[in-house]
Amino acid sequence: MPAIRGKLGGRKFYAFITRPRDLLKISFVNHRSLNDPEGAPTYQRLVSRSRIREIGKFIKGGGFFPTNLLVNFTRGVRFDKISTDEAADITFGTLYLPDRYRSAWIIDGQHRLYGFSPVEDAYLDRNIVVIAFEKLSTSEEAQLFVTINHEQKTVPKHLLDDLEGELKWGSDIPSERVGSVASRLINYLNTDVGRPFYNRITQQGIPSTNKTCLTIPAVKESLRRSGLVGRAIHNNKTYELGPLCGATDSETLDKAWSVLTTYFEHIRDANPNQWEKGRAGQLCTNVAVQAYVMLLAALIRYSEVNVATSAKELTVEEIMSDLEEFLQPVLDFMNRASDEKMEQQFKVPFGSGGPPEYYFRLCKIVKARFPDFEPEGMEEWEAEQSEENIGTADRKIKEIVVATQDYIFKALRETYGEAKDAYWHKGLTDKEMKAKAYARSLDADEDDRIPLEHYLDVVDYKKIIENKQNWPRFQNVFDIPDPGEKGYAKNVKWMDRVNELRRISAHPSRERHYKLEDFEYIDYIYTRLNENLRAVRDSVTADRANGNRIRS
Repeated sequence: MPAIRGKLGGRKFYAFITRPRDLLKISFVNHRSLNDPEGAPTYQRLVSRSRIREIGKFIKGGGFFPTNLLVNFTRGVRFDKISTDEAADITFGTLYLPDRYRSAWIIDGQHRLYGFSPVEDAYLDRNIVVIAFEKLSTSEEAQLFVTINHEQKTVPKHLLDDLEGELKWGSDIPSERVGSVASRLINYLNTDVGRPFYNRITQQGIPSTNKTCLTIPAVKESLRRSGLVGRAIHNNKTYELGPLCGATDSETLDKAWSVLTTYFEHIRDANPNQWEKGRAGQLCTNVAVQAYVMLLAALIRYSEVNVATSAKELTVEEIMSDLEEFLQPVLDFMNRASDEKMEQQFKVPFGSGGPPEYYFRLCKIVKARFPDFEPEGMEEWEAEQSEENIGTADRKIKEIVVATQDYIFKALRETYGEAKDAYWHKGLTDKEMKAKAYARSLDADEDDRIPLEHYLDVVDYKKIIENKQNWPRFQNVFDIPDPGEKGYAKNVKWMDRVNELRRISAHPSRERHYKLEDFEYIDYIYTRLNENLRAVRDSVTADRANGNRIRS
């Protein structure tokens, strides 16, 4: 077939038009699930049957592809030169396709090509445009794939994360070095037959199941955060060795694989039923695995202090021997725990807050036997769980709400009076707000009904306070800027946050609780509001005293 030969990025390429009938016979897709050592690094997603069928319908409807397929000839090809354009540095000639299966590896466009496979024979003679390189290494193929696809939403992040182990291996950039070791490590764990993570990590093109439910980005992020295989510091200029690091990245990979495999075998064997449940359980899930990786790092740090030896200097056997005593409380708990107990103990919020919450619950189990086990963040987490702190916060929230309501309606009664409920009708201008409160009052038994203001929400109080006609009366009490913020004309945003915090005490659960900063914020608002109320009372008392002296 007629073709053009030239160079792109210093690599020889051929541009030509061919038929699917001919290209399909020699093509091959190096997809991720093959795990073929000769094809490493594998990079393609599995071909989707449903997408092929859709493309087949598109072709039969007259559709065509104006973009080229990108392939790599793994064998040398014959090219007979006809002429040369020296200005463009290209050669015109006749190209002969290789005559063997797997001699043209598809780098980009696999679905466009294989979309011709289910259609009638007549469609196989349609023209398709091809750019072909010659004898690229598989690493170069994978790099081209990433270059083409990394900005496209159709290429999932976990596939690019997976490829980092191949493409960034040996990188001088610390973050890339950590990422590449973590990615290869995950792949080793996933393909280690009979071990805890065998076929537990999802791959692109293979549907997840209850058992195959761990994702590469989640596990990889936990390895990064733990620092087990090193971390990037000093604005990504320095690579800091982690406790499972060896003299080389290959040694790090071997050591980390051995420790993680042994460690998670202990965890799996402590409660095999929960582990086998996968996504339906509380043990072999993204959240749980991330938490256990964080716990491993914390236990190693704790062990290093107790034995006064760096884990980097120890063998795998020595590391695990030192850890067993400290891990045992967790294993004992899981040995005894029923499915209901596991769910009660480790069901945590979905999202980024889940793994840390699960991790600190594990730490609490360890600390019950080893009181000096105090990993970073544990003190703050325990403060958030403190019954005393929670009780104090609940009480202060209620007092803030009651004091706010009392002051608002006392002031409105003094201003408009109680005759014919004037304080209600004149002080509140929002008809919808009043109608909502009235409707709520009707839900109560007639004998149990209380004044209408008690059927309002905190956000309603805010609307009353910041109303233009009411603000001058309320500003000196309720104008409270948030800590660290410059004051605004009306500083009442705090009421929105108090309303959110009030829901925690109204609907408490293990998944919904105060944060440490919430305690501090509640204390701040409670103190400022009481100071303002005290100042108003003192001012009123002083005015009355002055009035009495004048009359005297």
